[in-house]
Amino acid sequence: MSSYTDELAERRQQGLWRQLRQLPDDMLDLASNDYLHLARHPQVIEAGIHALQQYGAGGRASRLVSGNLPPHQSLEATIARFKHSEAALVFPSGYHANLSVVTSLAAFGDLVFCDKRNHASLIDACRLASAGRTVIRYFDSTAKLRNLLKSTFEAHSEQRRFIVSDGVFSMDGDVADLPTLLTLAEEFDALLLLDDAHGTGTLGATGRGTAEHFKIAHHDRLIQIGTFSKAIGGQGGFVATSQEMIDWIINNARPFIYTTALNPASCAAAKAAFDVIDDQPKIINDLREITTELAQGLQELGFNAHLQPSPIIPVIVGEAHQALALSEALSRRGIWCPAIRPPTVPRGKSRLRVAANLSLTPDLIAKVLSAFAAAAAELRLAGKHN
Repeated sequence: MSSYTDELAERRQQGLWRQLRQLPDDMLDLASNDYLHLARHPQVIEAGIHALQQYGAGGRASRLVSGNLPPHQSLEATIARFKHSEAALVFPSGYHANLSVVTSLAAFGDLVFCDKRNHASLIDACRLASAGRTVIRYFDSTAKLRNLLKSTFEAHSEQRRFIVSDGVFSMDGDVADLPTLLTLAEEFDALLLLDDAHGTGTLGATGRGTAEHFKIAHHDRLIQIGTFSKAIGGQGGFVATSQEMIDWIINNARPFIYTTALNPASCAAAKAAFDVIDDQPKIINDLREITTELAQGLQELGFNAHLQPSPIIPVIVGEAHQALALSEALSRRGIWCPAIRPPTVPRGKSRLRVAANLSLTPDLIAKVLSAFAAAAAELRLAGKHN
């Protein structure tokens, strides 16, 4: 057992030690993915309470046994309309959704092309598919993806191909080149599996996500996956696609078949959150304005902060110890913004991942910028803080 002890000690020394920490009540949270502040919206809370009282606390059983309840089907209809798809399917988490979709669609001999920056759930899903003899090819640019698709298409045109990508990359906040990915899917007869976890509710004129951001209403080769744990302010995951694909996933996805259904209160709360976005589309633009003000303020202070289309603002610091020091200096000033370190991000690219959200009033934004300025002075960070 000493090897675990030694490795944990080494992680401490490298600034890579992690432990569970509880957010103090008086801290301003800059790490939450509750971008639209819907987790505390009265309409969302009321819907969850009503479902809790009517259906109880748990999901009862698998959806295929006795866990398929009206709140699940109502939420799925709402998601299908929201995402302009024929149908949708709900899962207990976004992780479950990615595992279910990738492992059920990709079969023996199929080719899966996975972006290197994808969320861990997509990487794990591709690896599980690979255990069933699916072949994985990783790419880090659309140019490399084209070359991989071209070479495999010419050699194995009969194989099914899947392009797997995040819509918004969660540590950098940038958006996948969806038009190019769809063009490549058409050219090389592939399906595009898009995890729009951080795009749903934040991108597009009405918050419908990465596809709306690029003004793509519908595409036959696009399968959209997402979660309720970000801008929707709840818990659970989904896939939006054709009814045929939904039927296939229901019949073949082991993570869906063999797990208890998402609890009905979470379903009702998520549906209410989608309704709020539909009824108040102005909140999407409000979030963008807050993001812009916060990012530009950090840049004016000299931080290496990047303004992206999403509400994610990466503040690149450098080494893990530097990022930890900045995070701790902010914590002493009432700002909660944990350091993001390897292996989540590359070595030398440790950062603070600042997440903008609708709760940030002008006074709170001023407090954040003042704390960053004071932390920089304390740590003697000069010029561009990178």
